[in-house]
Amino acid sequence: MQLIAETAWHHEGDFDFMWRLVNELCEHSKTDIIKCHVTLNFDEYMHPDHEIYGMLKSWLFTALQWEKIINLIQSSNKQLMLLVNDTDAVEFAAQYAPPLVELHSICLNNPFILNHLNKHITDKSTIVFGVGGCEISEIDSAIKTLNTDKLLLMFGFQNFPTKYENINLSKIRKLMKLFDHCKFGYADHCAWNEPNNELVTLFCASNGMDYVEKHVTTHYGEERTDYSSAISIEMLNQLADKIKVLEQLEGSGRLGLNEGEKAYSVYGPLKMAAITKRNLNKGDCFELNHIDFKRTGQISDLSQLDVLDHIGKNLICDIQSNQVLMNRHFQSDKGKCK
Repeated sequence: MQLIAETAWHHEGDFDFMWRLVNELCEHSKTDIIKCHVTLNFDEYMHPDHEIYGMLKSWLFTALQWEKIINLIQSSNKQLMLLVNDTDAVEFAAQYAPPLVELHSICLNNPFILNHLNKHITDKSTIVFGVGGCEISEIDSAIKTLNTDKLLLMFGFQNFPTKYENINLSKIRKLMKLFDHCKFGYADHCAWNEPNNELVTLFCASNGMDYVEKHVTTHYGEERTDYSSAISIEMLNQLADKIKVLEQLEGSGRLGLNEGEKAYSVYGPLKMAAITKRNLNKGDCFELNHIDFKRTGQISDLSQLDVLDHIGKNLICDIQSNQVLMNRHFQSDKGKCK
């Protein structure tokens, strides 16, 4: 499970602020990935009649400024993730071949951006679809449009902030089954001062997520764009440590017993073993009434099911009363008694 530090529009057009934030994430955070929102052709992204058009447009970074931020990230041990908001941003992102390129849910079915992703990105990066607030048909159509099987669905949405009762984990689990060929992530947007912020994030992450995303700030609680769900770097590091615990808890998923389970499943001291009720002789046909199942200080190499499989077989040696049955008491290739 990998942790994504989301920067979004938190910089408010202040390049020095963004540089310091990213530098802090590179040098002092335990995040795996740093995510940046790249918008280059703003008029393709937003119409002038939108109420925040003027404000957001004044916050744009130039391609050169983004190049400096990207070089900072790529020169660190952090991975780069770029969210692209227009076709120019897609072409720009392609130069850096980031491991992850995201299409936000607000433009999930924009054919111009999807076509650009197909043309410039899909053979280089995993495509992330933000699917918060999207219908199943919208998700399905976007997936079918792309010529790639490297897909990640990112659940979660920002409504400043998200109330955790609106996360709808039951729906997320159903979507994961429906699109089970994809990888999955959860982008948490609970309030920065929500007492259950970390708990909600970890609980959602425990539902089979490959990635967990959090908004991050160096000015915790200060009223800036996206501050409503932005945690501090210290909080991000604490979350990273707990995600490691969660990964250990998750385990390998193999259906066979692991070493801890094997140690717990010893027949005799822990699980009941088959122990003889009387002396048995070589050549006797083994019957269920010859034994009891009990916990004992002796160790048997036969499970309870193994013992039942041996019923009706001849013993190949004498066994004293109050002894556990062992594999060596039976001829493995011998069939039932005649």
